[in-house]
Amino acid sequence: MEQSRNASLNIALNKSATQVSTLNNKVLRFGPRNANDGKRNQIATNGDCTHTTDTDPVKWWTVDFGNMYTIKSVHIYARTDCCPERHSDFEIRIHNTSDWSNQYSVCYKQIGQAPTEMKINCIDRLLGKYLTVYKKIDGHNYPLTLCEVEVYGNAVTGKTVNLNTLEPTTDGTAVKNQIRHEKN
Repeated sequence: MEQSRNASLNIALNKSATQVSTLNNKVLRFGPRNANDGKRNQIATNGDCTHTTDTDPVKWWTVDFGNMYTIKSVHIYARTDCCPERHSDFEIRIHNTSDWSNQYSVCYKQIGQAPTEMKINCIDRLLGKYLTVYKKIDGHNYPLTLCEVEVYGNAVTGKTVNLNTLEPTTDGTAVKNQIRHEKN
């Protein structure tokens, strides 16, 4: 399938990815690159998904786009072979630096169990260089398992908002937890 010239591209595909931990399995590999390798297989026991340990107090998976992008949508494919209750209570965070703990924008917050396939539209014109799927323990110590994360957006050209200080630039505005890029 060809994409039109004006269509958004999957900017996460084969980019550098990290996660808080990886389940140690002698047969299957559950590393962070499994979630942005282009394979939408949702069977974790085939080794095509990520899987953190269940002992981390905070679970996260991060992809580095390499450059700033306007994020339009995020598509998440969770495992379908087991444990649907684990795909719950998470946030999708967009940020400008590898330290996502303080300065970030929330694209989406899932409360409760989510469907195994999700297509999420972020806030219009949300900017970032990184995307993190973040899960904090709230009563359950479930691991984070992602089979594929597709992020659609367009490269930013020109000036951008300084996410580190949340100060507006000549062509952008910033408000707490919502970073917006305004075109002249």
